[in-house]
Amino acid sequence: MSTLPDVETLRLCSMLASAAFGLVFTMLWWRERSALHMLCWAASSFLYALTIIGFGIVGRDAFGLTSLLFGGLASSNILGVSGMRSLEGRSPFQWWMLLPIVAAPSLHGLPRLAIATGHLPLDSVLPQIGDAIGLSLSMILVGCAFLFGRTAYRTAGHRIVGCAQLAYVPAYALSVAGEFGTLRDVELLALLGMLSDQLLLGILNMGLLSIPIERAQRDLRQAALRDTLTGAWNRAGLHEQMGRLIEPGASVLVIDIDHFKTINDRHGHAAGDAILALIGREAALFALEDGGELGRLGGDEFAILLPASCEDALGFAEGLRARLARKTAIVHDWSVSMGLAAVQPGESDFDAALHRADISLYRAKAHGRGRVAA
Repeated sequence: MSTLPDVETLRLCSMLASAAFGLVFTMLWWRERSALHMLCWAASSFLYALTIIGFGIVGRDAFGLTSLLFGGLASSNILGVSGMRSLEGRSPFQWWMLLPIVAAPSLHGLPRLAIATGHLPLDSVLPQIGDAIGLSLSMILVGCAFLFGRTAYRTAGHRIVGCAQLAYVPAYALSVAGEFGTLRDVELLALLGMLSDQLLLGILNMGLLSIPIERAQRDLRQAALRDTLTGAWNRAGLHEQMGRLIEPGASVLVIDIDHFKTINDRHGHAAGDAILALIGREAALFALEDGGELGRLGGDEFAILLPASCEDALGFAEGLRARLARKTAIVHDWSVSMGLAAVQPGESDFDAALHRADISLYRAKAHGRGRVAA
C-alpha cells in the first residue's frame, strides 16, 4: 500500500483554502471599492483555485490545455505583485511580469510537443524539468519583487510573502531529483506543490493581508508626529529624528518669520497660515536634498536638523533664505531670520546646539532681520 499522500485530496484542500482567501479579499474590496489591491489579490486566489480544479479535470496527455493551466499558475502569482503595486499607487503591471506568464506554459508545452513529434524520446525527463523551471521562475521573480522591489515602506508582510513564494522552489527542485529515482511514475511536481501549499498558502495570504494593515499603522504613527498645517515634524517627531542625525558636525538651523503678528493683523490669519504652510513645504524639500529634517517648534518658529555630511551649513541657510525670499505670491513684505549652530564633540543631543542656534537667531533679528547669523 502506498504511503504517499493522495494528490487529489491535497489538491482539494489547496483549492478550498485558496477560494476561501479569495472570498475574504473580495469582501474587503467590496467594502472599499477603491482598494484595487484587494481585487487583484482576490483574482489571484480565485485564479489559483480554478487552475487547481483544471489540473484535476484535464488529463496529463492534453499538454495544450495543461500549458494554459501553467500560464494560469504564473498569472495568479503575478496578480499578487500587481496588488502590491496598486496599493503603493503605482501601475499594476510592468513588462517583466509577462516573462513567467510566457515561460511557464512554454517550458511545459514545448518539451511535450517535441516528444509528440518524435524529437525527444518518450522517457525524456525534460518535460518535468521544464515544468519545475517554469514554476520556479515565477516564484523567484514574485518572491524577489516582494523582498527587494522598490517600495516606500517594506513591511513584515512583504518579507513573509516573499519568503513564502521562494519556499516553493526547493519542492520543485526535489520533484526533478525524483525523476531520476524510484518515484518517476509519481506526479511528484503536483504532490510536492500541493504539500507545500498546505504549509505556505495560508502564510502567504496572511502576509498579504498584513501589508495594508502595517501601512495604515505606520501612516497613523507618522500623522501623530507631524504638524497638521505645515507637514513638518512636531516636537515629538523632531526628537525621534535627532537620534539618527546626532554627531559632531551636525547642525541646527532655527527659522523665525519676521513680524509674524503684523502679517496676521495686516493680511489676516489665512495669509499667515499660508506662509507657515509654504515654509513647511519649501524648507522640507530643501532640507531633504542634504539629508536634513524640518520640524515646527511652535508658532512661527521652525528648526532644521542637518547631518554632518552637509559640510556648508551656512551656505545651505543662505540658499534657503534666498529661496523663501522669492516666494512673494501670498504676501510681498515678509522675510525670515535664521540662527545656525553646530553640534560640538561630546554633545549627545541637539539641546545645546538648539540653544546656541536660538541665540544666533536673536542676533540676526537684532542686526536687522531677514538674515542668517551663526
